[in-house]
Amino acid sequence: MVNSTAVNSTDELRVPAREPSRVPGMTSQLQDDLSADGYIVIRDVLTPQQVETLRRIAKRYLRSGGKYLYGGKFQLHAMYAVEEVASFMTSDTILTRLKEITQPLDAVLTGECDLMINTTSSWHNDVPHHPRCVDGSIFSDESFRVYKIAFYLQDQAENSRATLKVRPRSHLKGLTQSLPAKSLGVRAGDAIIFDVRIEHAGQMPTLVDRGLRKLCERIGPWFRLDVQRAFTSTRSIIRRFGRTPDRIAVFMTFGPSEAETYSYAEEGGHRHPGVRGTLSAEVLAQLAVNNIVPPIIGMPVSH
Repeated sequence: MVNSTAVNSTDELRVPAREPSRVPGMTSQLQDDLSADGYIVIRDVLTPQQVETLRRIAKRYLRSGGKYLYGGKFQLHAMYAVEEVASFMTSDTILTRLKEITQPLDAVLTGECDLMINTTSSWHNDVPHHPRCVDGSIFSDESFRVYKIAFYLQDQAENSRATLKVRPRSHLKGLTQSLPAKSLGVRAGDAIIFDVRIEHAGQMPTLVDRGLRKLCERIGPWFRLDVQRAFTSTRSIIRRFGRTPDRIAVFMTFGPSEAETYSYAEEGGHRHPGVRGTLSAEVLAQLAVNNIVPPIIGMPVSH
């Protein structure tokens, strides 16, 4: 069974179906931009009501669920932990967007789906665990197409510390500080799709955050404290006094039905084993209607 937040909000999250895009004989502009720059922003994918509903679900679940990490809370494989998130991420409109990116091939969900609140992030990419990252061949391979779709559930201006930052074209070069960074100003409801190889950073830690983390790491063992929990809890108090609004996001990994997507998912499964739970019959039926097989990570292991 899938753990539920006990919020009867699935209907509120259902995105009205749109007609799937016609599969063209050549790549689309979205595909060309994603291939060239490593990211795209699609405006107004969600309505304000859907954003608010998903924010409420995420906050309620992460109040007691998830893991203390990076100064906030983080739920790995959220599709298996929160049924409403699974229903939302497999709605017709979301899946249609994914298929626009992977066409003419079918879209494949790796099973990676992250739900987070108030986490900090430094510059990184999402392939350090991949064997081909060692010799750098993963960055020179223009046929590698594995992506994340991200929804930030609040407005984030370009000049905000909290906004997602990317280094365009770094997906073809690897970790490098020589490329200029670009802050992605987005509104709640916009979708960001980016190549998992691109160098990116979320909410950068402040000087106070860095000092607080080091303090917790130093005194935690003395007082037998969970360092991550102490860091997150103290940071939460500071945010509350400063009236800093919550920063909530959900990410899901996908790619076309080809070998590299399956390879990436397999490596991810080795890195984060132990998926618990199953997807609901309704979610599995929704995937089937859209000609998408169940996510790779989380599939029962055959004996």
